[in-house]
Amino acid sequence: MARFEFGAGVADFVVQPADGQWTVGQAVTVTFYDAQVDGTQYTDLLNTASEPITSVTSDEYGGLPRFWGPDGVTGMWASAGGGSRAYMDAHSVTSIGGGNGAVESVNGMTGAVTLTAEDVGAVPSTAVGAAGGVAALDADGLVPAEQLPATQAVVSSVNEKTGAVVLGADDVGAVPTGTAVLLTGAQTVAGVKTFSSVPVAPSTNPTTDNQLSRKAYVDATAYAGEWSPADHGLLAWAFDPALAQSTGLFPGSGPIRVTAVRLRSAATIGRIVWFATGYAGGLQTGSWAGLYNASGSRVAMTGDMSTAAYEPAEQHDAGGGTISSPLTAAYSAAAGIYYIAWRMVYNTSTGNGPMMLAAESSAGAPPNIFGYTAVRRFGVFSSSTATTAPTTIALSSMENGANRFWAALAA
Repeated sequence: MARFEFGAGVADFVVQPADGQWTVGQAVTVTFYDAQVDGTQYTDLLNTASEPITSVTSDEYGGLPRFWGPDGVTGMWASAGGGSRAYMDAHSVTSIGGGNGAVESVNGMTGAVTLTAEDVGAVPSTAVGAAGGVAALDADGLVPAEQLPATQAVVSSVNEKTGAVVLGADDVGAVPTGTAVLLTGAQTVAGVKTFSSVPVAPSTNPTTDNQLSRKAYVDATAYAGEWSPADHGLLAWAFDPALAQSTGLFPGSGPIRVTAVRLRSAATIGRIVWFATGYAGGLQTGSWAGLYNASGSRVAMTGDMSTAAYEPAEQHDAGGGTISSPLTAAYSAAAGIYYIAWRMVYNTSTGNGPMMLAAESSAGAPPNIFGYTAVRRFGVFSSSTATTAPTTIALSSMENGANRFWAALAA
C-alpha cells in the first residue's frame, strides 16, 4: 500500500485562544489518532527525510510541517493537547508507495462536504462581540468598554455630597490630625489640661528637671536619708518621734490636748496613735479622741475610751511603746492639715493616765506657731469639760500648750 503526505497545507495550522482572540500556536506538539474521541494513536509516521517520527511540532507561525502518514491512511484526527481533535486529510496529489491521492472524506464526511467553524474546532465569526459569544479586541489589544458587563452598584453620593467630593475630618466624625493626643509617639500638647482622675505615670524615675514625677519618687526624695511616717506604718505624724525628749509627760485629767498633723496624700484613716512611756489602764467615762479638719470641724472620732473597744492598751515595756484607739468608722481623708484632739479622765484610784511622748517642752508657754502661717501645731483647751468629741473646736481660741505631745494617724 501507499503512504500519503500530510501537513504544510493552507489549513494545516495550530491556533489557540489568547486574551479574547485566536492566535497561532508556536512550537505545539501534535499527535494523531484513528478516532475523534479515544481511539488509537498513530505512531508510524515519517518526516520528509523518511525518518520515523511519532508526532510533529508547529513552527513559529503555527504551521505544521510536511510528513508522511501511516501506510494506507488518508485521514487522521489531530490533537494539539486541547479538549478536542480536528480531522486532517492527506494531500491527494502526493503519495509514496502507490495510490492516486484522491480525497476520500473530509473530517470524516463524504460527498459534497460543507464545513463549519465547529467542524474544525473554531469559534464562528458571528460569535465575536455577540452576547453569549466571545469578546473582540480593540486596536490596543483590550476588550472594548461596550462589551464589558454592566457595573452592579454605582455610588450616587458620599456623606450626602455629590460631584467632586472632598471630605474632611468633621465630615466623617473624626478629629483633625494634630488636634488629638496620640496613644504612641512623641507629641507636643499645648494649653492647660484638667484630668478627672490622677494620671498613672510609668514606673521609671524622672531624669531631667522638667519631667513629671511619681508619688513614690517624690516621697522617697522628700525623706531622703530621713525616716517618714510610712517607714513606721503610719499615715502622718506630728514629728519624727526619735527627735522627742525621752521622758514622757502626762496630758492631764480633763483638758483637751491638740496636736496638728499634715497628711501629704489622700488616705483612709482607721485609728489615732500615741506613744506611751507607761500606762496602767483605767481611763474613766468622758475620755475620747477626735479628728478635725483645717476649719475645726470634726470628721471622725473614737468611742468612749473607758470601754474595752476604744481604750488604749496598757504599756509596761521598758522605754514605752505605741498605743492607739480606733475610730468608730474609717474616714477617707483628702490631703491636708488635720488636728488630733483628745481628752483623758484619769482613774480615781491611781490618779494618773498614760505618760505620753512629747517634744522638748521646757519653755513655760511656747508659742507653737512658726513662720508666717496661723497654724498652731500644739495647743490645749484647759477648761473644757466635754464628755464626747465636740462637733467643732474653735482653733482661734486654742491656748498655747506648754507640752508638745506626739500623735499620729494610721490606717
